[in-house]
Amino acid sequence: MAQPQRRSAQPPAKAAVGLTPAPAPQDTIDGVESARQLLTKLEELARKGGTFSTNAPIKPYAFYGGKHMSTSQALQENLWKFGFSETARNVLDHLTVHHDEDALTKMTQKTLASKFGCSQSKISRSIGQLTKHNFAWKERPGLYRLHPLYCYRWGSVKQRRLLTKLGKGTLTKYEIVIPTVRNEASR
Repeated sequence: MAQPQRRSAQPPAKAAVGLTPAPAPQDTIDGVESARQLLTKLEELARKGGTFSTNAPIKPYAFYGGKHMSTSQALQENLWKFGFSETARNVLDHLTVHHDEDALTKMTQKTLASKFGCSQSKISRSIGQLTKHNFAWKERPGLYRLHPLYCYRWGSVKQRRLLTKLGKGTLTKYEIVIPTVRNEASR
């Protein structure tokens, strides 16, 4: 079957030849205009209540062992392995609820004893258990610090800020080691 013949290319229709207007002169010496634009955009962002951050995005998880969980989750899951007394758990819960942004809690053994309805020596032994496993330690009389891995979610802004403030050696000095529990049948 025969195909239709193609037409030869036709010259384009004559259009009005004109020049586009030159852009208005801008103050672009050494990036001054781009800095002004950035400043106005940041001011607009601030007026709208937005925030601007140069921090890297937060990594949601740091893995403890082979499990897919953060360190704070692993501590919560294995808290029973530490064998804390009921009073020690009560003191730990009190510290967790009543600490400030530096993980500090103002408390005395006498006030805790009256709060939990037990003797001051029992509170002292409970704080000793928490200190032995590095969940909390005494900064000075009447002031205790909760471990940053326990009081804040791993990788959170609060935890990173606190660890920066305390210094790099805090996690190695106050390392929390989850104990292994032996099966009674294997002894």
